[in-house]
Amino acid sequence: MKLLLDTHILIWSAAGTLPANAAEYILNESNHLYFNPAAIWEIIIEKGLNRSNFQVDPYALYAGLLDNGYPQ
Repeated sequence: MKLLLDTHILIWSAAGTLPANAAEYILNESNHLYFNPAAIWEIIIEKGLNRSNFQVDPYALYAGLLDNGYPQ
């Protein structure tokens, strides 16, 4: 199955708070995972709001996705 990971899934995954049912789909090697570069843009905007509870580094997340072979 092809899965397009949305912004929330990327944030939860980066923060270590990914719901178990979502993790099952992501960890299933028969699924093909994709992400939308616009999600990274949305995360950059959230980071720019300087909220103390938002600790996701959008640049590290983007590099990690590409390094792990996630197609855009």
